Amino acid sequence: MFIDFTPLTGKIQSLNAVQTHGEVLGVDSGSIKIAGLAHRARVGDQVTITSRGDARGGEIVSLAHDHIRAMAYDPVEGIAIGDQVTLGAANSAAPDITWIGRIIDAFGRPLDKGALFQGTDIAQLRRRPPAAAQRKAMGARLNTRLAMFNTMLPIARGQRLGIFAGSGVGKTTLLAQLARGLEADVVIIGLIGERGRELRDFIENALGEEGMKRAVVVVATSDQSPLIKRRAAWMAMATAESFRDQGKHVLLLMDSITRFAEAHREIALTAGEAPSLRAYPPSTANLIAQLAERAGPARGFGRYHGGVYGAGGRV
Repeated sequence: MFIDFTPLTGKIQSLNAVQTHGEVLGVDSGSIKIAGLAHRARVGDQVTITSRGDARGGEIVSLAHDHIRAMAYDPVEGIAIGDQVTLGAANSAAPDITWIGRIIDAFGRPLDKGALFQGTDIAQLRRRPPAAAQRKAMGARLNTRLAMFNTMLPIARGQRLGIFAGSGVGKTTLLAQLARGLEADVVIIGLIGERGRELRDFIENALGEEGMKRAVVVVATSDQSPLIKRRAAWMAMATAESFRDQGKHVLLLMDSITRFAEAHREIALTAGEAPSLRAYPPSTANLIAQLAERAGPARGFGRYHGGVYGAGGRV
């Protein structure tokens, strides 16, 4: 009998042979001050805080000479001074072809029934955009199955498109129509900060069985930590890049960039960055640009990867 252990390779590769520990120095409503990891940790690394046998995850958001600050993925209630903190790996993902047709969270874990295998190739969540001089030109026009786009607003392979409108006017419905009808091999859908009750309605009614056959849906609900919401956007982008690099034509849909920006605002202010226009820290605009620039055709990286981004208002 032949047993294929390939799906387990990614999980084994993610294990740490050596663990580094610190301890909690202080806790406030937004962050956790940690000692013992300042000279080993990096911004963006994950941590695990163990309090009375209960383990909860977090992410490092700032560094100082003698301490670091982290934000927790879950509420900080119950964390005490002296609790053990274990340093984890940097933020990464391991997308696999078996993810198609599945609903996953910001960490690549299944939100629907059944096991979810990790791929063998590690994709960094904050990968640099392709070099501008090495990008391919946009490709041919795509059939969207929507008369308005096919005639008045044509979409080409590798194109980026933003949809700006107020709440409740049909942005999500339009994204679902594009997911069902636009030419693509794989569709990656990032639902950032969506209300939990709307997920099943989107999957079952707006997207439907036809749309799910070729889709990977990455979800972070509105009640979750801003770290998870921001990570979900990066997870969706990294998953799209992984399939693009395999030679597939990928459509990335993200709803919404506004909630991605709002999540980053809360994280950056907690880390000590000064607010500016409308309380958004200066790094917000650059972070959005870095995310958007990763989408599109890249020379030497498969075929095409186009993005359609929804926004619930102005940023």
